[in-house]
Amino acid sequence: MTPLAIILVVDSDTATRNMMSHKLRELGHRVSERSDASSALAAARQTCPDLMVCDCSLPDLAGVELLSDVRCNDDLKGMRVLMTSDREETSDVVIALESGADDFVAKPINIPEFVARIDACLRRPANVHRSRAISAGGITMDVVGHRVSADGHSISLAPREYSLLLFLLSNQDRVFSRSQLLAHVWDRDAAVGVRTIDVHIRRLRSLLEPSGYDEYVQTVRGSGYRFSLLV
Repeated sequence: MTPLAIILVVDSDTATRNMMSHKLRELGHRVSERSDASSALAAARQTCPDLMVCDCSLPDLAGVELLSDVRCNDDLKGMRVLMTSDREETSDVVIALESGADDFVAKPINIPEFVARIDACLRRPANVHRSRAISAGGITMDVVGHRVSADGHSISLAPREYSLLLFLLSNQDRVFSRSQLLAHVWDRDAAVGVRTIDVHIRRLRSLLEPSGYDEYVQTVRGSGYRFSLLV
């Protein structure tokens, strides 16, 4: 039987990787498996798959960084990429799609949904036109390289401050309560309280203060926080 597509499955969790691969083989696809980004990139360069299924959390490199390497490779940038993550309520979804992923599936994997999204990805061309940067005012966020700059000057943010700024900046002028920010930016099972948000907001403002952009991260009394250029 001629395979329908060549698919590379990249996931460090053996059980999940085997489950997805088994189903794809049942459908007639030719499937290879890798557990880390470096071996996945080598395999992709060798076989030029039609589609890569890639988890956001890999042991040696973030999934979106592997995606960035793929999109920058002339031989691979036309490959479709379906990202997976067990962090459905976090900014993983936003980052993956803004980084050029073709689609996203949350874990635990629902097989009928997974198959439907695989089919949809294979029916359309790869998403190679997605912008790698989000800008507001003088702030620019490179969502592929995870870099932040203000007026062209680099700002070093910890991963959580980066995710918090990305979420707020991607939803400008919308007010989010502490509980909402906790749900969207933190792991669902993270043992932290809502006041953790206040601590990270203060850190974020202090890092933006030298450029004068700390005033964009605004407190809305009695409601929460927002990112707005209107001050």
